[in-house]
Amino acid sequence: MSHKNLVDKYKLVLCEFLKSDQQSAEILLSIYEVENSFNKTKLYLPSCLTIQDKESIIASYIDSGHCNTNYLPIIQNSKKHSDFRISDKTKLAAKRKYQQSIKEFFDSGSSSSFEYGVAISYPEHASKIKHAWIEQGTVHYEFSLDYIKENNHPYILYRNFETLFEYVDEQNIVALTSKENQLGIFERTLGVRSKTEYVFGVAFTQLEMASMGQIYTYSNVLKGLGCSLEDILKTVFTNTLPELFDLPSNANFTIPTQNASALEKIRTIAPEFESILKQYKLFVENGHIDFELLQMSSGPTAIKDIPSLNSNKYIYVNKDDQEVNFLTYLLFSDQTLLTYLDPFKDKQYRNFVDLLVNEEEIDFGNYEEHQLEHLNYLIDNNYISVDENNCVQVTNWNRILILRDVFENEVASLHHYSADIQDEVMHMSNDGLVFFGSSLFAIPEQNYFNYYLNKSEFTNGHDLRNSYLHGTQANPTEIHLHENSYLLYLKLLILVIFKIEDDLFIYKKLKADEE
Repeated sequence: MSHKNLVDKYKLVLCEFLKSDQQSAEILLSIYEVENSFNKTKLYLPSCLTIQDKESIIASYIDSGHCNTNYLPIIQNSKKHSDFRISDKTKLAAKRKYQQSIKEFFDSGSSSSFEYGVAISYPEHASKIKHAWIEQGTVHYEFSLDYIKENNHPYILYRNFETLFEYVDEQNIVALTSKENQLGIFERTLGVRSKTEYVFGVAFTQLEMASMGQIYTYSNVLKGLGCSLEDILKTVFTNTLPELFDLPSNANFTIPTQNASALEKIRTIAPEFESILKQYKLFVENGHIDFELLQMSSGPTAIKDIPSLNSNKYIYVNKDDQEVNFLTYLLFSDQTLLTYLDPFKDKQYRNFVDLLVNEEEIDFGNYEEHQLEHLNYLIDNNYISVDENNCVQVTNWNRILILRDVFENEVASLHHYSADIQDEVMHMSNDGLVFFGSSLFAIPEQNYFNYYLNKSEFTNGHDLRNSYLHGTQANPTEIHLHENSYLLYLKLLILVIFKIEDDLFIYKKLKADEE
């Protein structure tokens, strides 16, 4: 099937074979849906195999006793192609069979699992404002209740999502996104994965558990102080941001009533979420918010299309350049062998830069012959040098630290760097190492929002936006699902306000610097 001429010549025979063999479904899915990082060979299907034939093959595969359960979520979340489409009925069959197989697996008692979770508390008289530790797979978080009570201004209570819960990092980039460098070697390579899914592992799942637990418990703490999270967010968006950062004073945000059901709250917050994005887009484009103009567009705005007030806002590594990929592999990959040398073998540094940061005397002579090629590459490209004591030294720390930020977070914010580091970023751009983007949300943030809001980008997304705006959400009696969805919307809303605040802050600072 990798030889097009043979497929064309024997198309009738191949067509009958594919329709008669239920395992053909895995061939179809490997062509249209499954990500294959190892075997890039293109396969060809006989032209006489119709869309209906393909659907029948998939449906028979689901009903068969040879069905691999790893393919069922891929069938359920498959995208529409011009020559391959799976009906909603078949997708539902895949979903139900997958759920049944999971239930049978755990009911059998034969499963071997690694348990992990989060625990959150707000003790009084705590010795630290925040404290976290891991115990038997559970991450414990403690946040000082006294600190929250003593600093109860609405803006400070809102900022706790940065200072306490770390929803955003020191560059005001969303810290909850899935990052490739957080994936373990088995998470990267094992299993069947769709080409169009949002890829994440245990680290991301734990972050999501923590962030959802934090917003739920913090909301209850705020109620104990006589205020609501929704009121705080409204105050920040409609009063604080206009006062501090010149957001137009007519910025508007309607919050749901506290006694409404979770489903009713979502039906209020979902369109308001869209409205805030549109309000900011109009402000950036026109310098003011015209609500009559806003009402002219009834459809949702794509996350990637929300503009920024600031040019060259985000820094990205040029992943299409093989030289750049090789360089970042040598410096930051946990698979490089450059960290493995005496006398540091037992310290298990994550990557070469981690070794360079933590050790002052790295004897070049301790490296073995097979490691020298990579070291010489870094020397030739002026990233490291060997001093008179035969020790490895970093040639340009600014460049190394910029690359580390972009590698670890998949993005960095130019305007949060000092002037000398910004100058180095410009040199790196001229050298083709990095490029810039200017939008409200960085690309990893866009992916994170799209994973939750829709399925246009990722087939395994939550599809919150479409479900609740188009009435295809869960049954009204499934209260816990709606409560969880409402908390998700609140979390995304908090992140949007942080990103708007950061954009306004940068713009105001740059204007002040010019003056």
